[in-house]
Amino acid sequence: MSPATRPAEDGGSFSSKVIGFVFVILLLDLLGFTLILPLLPSILDHYAQSGDVVYQSLQGVVDWFREAVGIPMEKKYNTVLFGGLIGSLFSLLQFLASPLTGALSDRHGRRPLLLLTTLGLMSSYAVWAVSRSFGMFLLFRVIGGVCKGNVSLCTAVVADLPCPKARNRGMAMIGVAFSLGFTVGPLMGAYFAISSRTSGNVFFQTPALLALAFSAADLLFIWLMLPETLPKDVKVSLWSTNATRVHAFATY
Repeated sequence: MSPATRPAEDGGSFSSKVIGFVFVILLLDLLGFTLILPLLPSILDHYAQSGDVVYQSLQGVVDWFREAVGIPMEKKYNTVLFGGLIGSLFSLLQFLASPLTGALSDRHGRRPLLLLTTLGLMSSYAVWAVSRSFGMFLLFRVIGGVCKGNVSLCTAVVADLPCPKARNRGMAMIGVAFSLGFTVGPLMGAYFAISSRTSGNVFFQTPALLALAFSAADLLFIWLMLPETLPKDVKVSLWSTNATRVHAFATY
């Protein structure tokens, strides 16, 4: 019986395997997510110089906020504010989508929702790879924000483990995955952006394709290796009671 179809066991061996799987899944996810971090200012400058209509529309919002708080009209401040707007949009969508993702995983299981969110992230990276306008880039961030539920789902997988020691170890490994992802990912993004520029492509195309590859590997790994950890007897109806909805929001 394959790991993906084997029912959850109570043994330490099962918990150790699940923790290892979660570490790999989350690391691949975070590597893809952090590739863009050092590139965002250059990406914004790229679209500003192209005279993109959508970019100019959002520039009006940034200018209004800058004037409201009394920030000087300088390029460095404009880039910071624009980057903050894009980052806030991503985080807001993640905040709004995470409770629904958590509630659906309580009903249908962790594994199906991880597959679904990872597939959504793949589509967002594909949009980024082919984006030649700021509107397409913004669509990439919107899709990514809505589908960025892997961290909370991986945390839920660890929380499903039967042994408290295993859960503690799993949470520690999640922290290690974050540390590695946010250390290695930006370095890779910067390196491949430079190599992409020297090869004559748009500088962010290679990092975007690499993020897509990480996400595809993540999807394949979840499909082949990750078992379902949510016991069947605790799966709940999405809209059964108010307590169910409160639990989902409290967990995610």
